[in-house]
Amino acid sequence: MSSRPPVARRIGVDTGGTFTDVVMPREQGRLRVHKLLSTPADPSEAIGAGVAALAGASPAGFELVHGTTVATNALLERRGARLALVITAGFEDVLWLGRQARPDLYALHVKMPEPVLARPDVIGVRERLGAAGEVIEALSPAEVARVVEEVASLGVDAVAVCTLHAWANPAHEQQLARALREHPAGWHVSASHEISGAFREFERASTASINAYVGPLMARYLERLRRRVPGARTLEVLLSHGGRADVSFAAAQPVHTVLSGPAGGVVGALDAAREVGIERIMTLDMGGTSSDVCLVDGELEVREDAVIDGLSMVVPVIDIVTVGAGGGSIAYRDAGGALRVGPRSAGASPGPACYGRGGSEPTVTDAHLALGTLRSDRFLGGEMALDTRAAREALAALAAELDTDGEVLARGVLAIADAAMARALKVVSLERGHDPRDFTLVGFGGAGGLHACRLAEALSMRRVLIPQHPGLLSARGMLGARRRRFYRRTLLASLDRVLASEAALREMLQRLEARARDDLGSSPDEGLELGWEAGLRYQGQSFEIVVPVSWCADARVLDDPREAFEAEHERLYGYRAAREIELVGLRLGASLGAPAWPEELASAGDARALAAATTTGVDFGQGPEETRIVEREWLKEGQRLKGPVIITEYSATTVVPRGWELRVQRSHLVLEREE
Repeated sequence: MSSRPPVARRIGVDTGGTFTDVVMPREQGRLRVHKLLSTPADPSEAIGAGVAALAGASPAGFELVHGTTVATNALLERRGARLALVITAGFEDVLWLGRQARPDLYALHVKMPEPVLARPDVIGVRERLGAAGEVIEALSPAEVARVVEEVASLGVDAVAVCTLHAWANPAHEQQLARALREHPAGWHVSASHEISGAFREFERASTASINAYVGPLMARYLERLRRRVPGARTLEVLLSHGGRADVSFAAAQPVHTVLSGPAGGVVGALDAAREVGIERIMTLDMGGTSSDVCLVDGELEVREDAVIDGLSMVVPVIDIVTVGAGGGSIAYRDAGGALRVGPRSAGASPGPACYGRGGSEPTVTDAHLALGTLRSDRFLGGEMALDTRAAREALAALAAELDTDGEVLARGVLAIADAAMARALKVVSLERGHDPRDFTLVGFGGAGGLHACRLAEALSMRRVLIPQHPGLLSARGMLGARRRRFYRRTLLASLDRVLASEAALREMLQRLEARARDDLGSSPDEGLELGWEAGLRYQGQSFEIVVPVSWCADARVLDDPREAFEAEHERLYGYRAAREIELVGLRLGASLGAPAWPEELASAGDARALAAATTTGVDFGQGPEETRIVEREWLKEGQRLKGPVIITEYSATTVVPRGWELRVQRSHLVLEREE
């Protein structure tokens, strides 16, 4: 086993649309925690205030790992940099042509998402490489100079470069990128071969463009963050695949941070599940603005592609599906007179009506407060009082529009939010060949515990796990994240031919493994872990299936992965084909061991307070029902409680309905449906 550095003096931060969460370990693995409203205009402001609240006004010598939504929000709100795209002449329209895939098969009028730049800002460059990387038309110095001059005339802040077949030979891209970076304008330059090794031109051009689009914004944000936390010894960002990297990498390739915060939650959820002996989980991260769901069948699955607001990119990401259903999701009457919930959110400012910060539209949080599942005097451990009257008034105003009463409307708001999240959970499970009943639902985020049992019942799941500090789990996941990088090499060759050329294959493996060691700066005692995966397909197919392979540069035998591929193909599509198998490419995942987490002391509980717990009427959907209100700190290891009961704590509230039983295990709450 490799040695694992201690987690002490590390601070984890997750910046959400409504709250910013800050956690810092202390002795016996206990966390010091702080939750404060986000500052959307400058997320670093809330981070600086949160760090100071936990570590003192002038903390020094700590390590900060944080998840950021800066790149994601820039894409969703279309407020990135103005950029130019330099691309092989004749391919200027590739971002508008895309894959010709219809997002809605039966829609008569399809509105495709617009690329992140305007068509006049695309510059065709006279050069051409063949599919094997051979030079068909050389890139002349005069052409490079012309391109740089034309970019300068556009008045842009960033430049993306994508030449045909640069995955096979990046020489022309390197020439262009070098000249553009030497220009005194100081553009943020994104060369496609540096960001993605994909051979598909549209996806590579889209990825480079998105990176350039959010690059200047991310660089400015990270510089402000440095100033907010001057005492940080190291400053790292969680990437979309669940690994962390230094800020220089995040600034150069911010496209890798588009799912930064949600990735931290999945890492933390898997860690918590393993502590209680659970390996197969579905995660529900319900925050203030959205809900993120993911399925983990033993090990984290990292995909090679992602789509954010209709924009395609080829970067390693945890397979997370996001829906606009969060605590701050606004309920409204649509043009057809029906009740809708989200994706528009009240956010941190003004927030839900019950926050008392100027919000007047009803939200999911207001519905919970009106029905009693959320307690007005227990929010953030009592630090932030909620206005029940304001919540009911907001619901009543909408109820009048819909000709119903406030309580019926509140139940409908929660049911619609549940339906959106249930659909997302079905996408990551049933649509991908997994039975939800074989998994445990891990509910976290500020609102995850409010809906977890409701969603488990909707999917016939029998067990729910609510981790310790559920509303802070994404920030907690930052603390245990590994330093991690992925490397891709496209081959597009017959699998038989590649395996027959073993010496060439080993040389390629060796080069990428050496690059991983250099990038991660590992020493022999840090335990660098390497894992290879192969993308395989039957000859004639358009897309590949990724399977793990037990390869490495010094392996005695390079195993043949065809059986693993064909078995997975049969599982997904129901058949095996008598055709040649093609090796599309290889991917290397390299990571350094996660920091050690000190063993937690079990809570002693408070039997007297638990026995004296108050009861109140809570509407679970069929009218008020007498329900106990219990503080989580009153529960000890092994404690069991039958629903209905409401568990309140600093970062979240957990609803245990009738028919469910709660058990405390390793400081986590395990909820099981009664037979």
